Amino acid sequence: MKKQKRLWILILVLLLCVVLLFSPVGAPIRSYAVMRPYSAFCYRDSIMKKDSIHFRIPGGASTEKPDWYPFMMTFNDNEGLSRYLGEQVEFTILYSFGYFPLLKGTSSYYDPGSDYYSSFYGGYIIKPGDKSRRFGFLPDGKINAEEIVKVPEYDQRALVLSSIGCPWEQSVFREEISSIQYAVQYAGYRDWARIDSGIRTNSPVHQYRGFQQGYLQYGKPQGRFSYSGDFPVIDLEGRVYVRYFEKYQATIVLYIMAPSLDTVNECDREILSKTAIGT
Repeated sequence: MKKQKRLWILILVLLLCVVLLFSPVGAPIRSYAVMRPYSAFCYRDSIMKKDSIHFRIPGGASTEKPDWYPFMMTFNDNEGLSRYLGEQVEFTILYSFGYFPLLKGTSSYYDPGSDYYSSFYGGYIIKPGDKSRRFGFLPDGKINAEEIVKVPEYDQRALVLSSIGCPWEQSVFREEISSIQYAVQYAGYRDWARIDSGIRTNSPVHQYRGFQQGYLQYGKPQGRFSYSGDFPVIDLEGRVYVRYFEKYQATIVLYIMAPSLDTVNECDREILSKTAIGT
């Protein structure tokens, strides 16, 4: 009798787990279950692993309030960015996006009413095949803005938007730089360049029409948000910190993209400035 009771309890627990995992409420669990091991897999081929670079950016779990995805994720796309730039580079991305509000079934990344709407923060490592080349910098040491902008442009259009079904010909990424500051002390190093800018790019909001790979991490759009057409163009605030690391023969970029300057400043102060880079 006891064995039969335990069996029924086990069956009930398994049914509840299945319902949870495949319901909208289970979206964050599915996301964590997929992205954690996938990120670890990507780390094995990252520039950090190959060159023994300690590059740690705190995740959303490092703050007290719900804001960002709890941990940072790693992705590599050497071939893709090389084709986009027309030169051979190694390319590793660390990134995070808006958190999953409790019981909502989808990331705040999709929510126009959220402070984390269409938002990301993280870091890039770009290592050119030409070891004498300082990616993103002019011969006089000033920022090559046109070159730097190509990296987030590629990330947003070819990796992020395409993963949720936005056609390439519809995707947009235009950046208007408002200021560049040099000799900035940041993340334990001197001589960063800080670039603030306005960004016009596509919103992730769209009508669900079938599975897209990006839904594994962001959840799928639930039709809860009002929008005018799929992937409408919106305005965001952006900030990047750029520094060339001679020791690694690589350029490291730390970045934030969010709807308001308040969110950019908060992420900068509470999370991104606590980045650790070393060996």
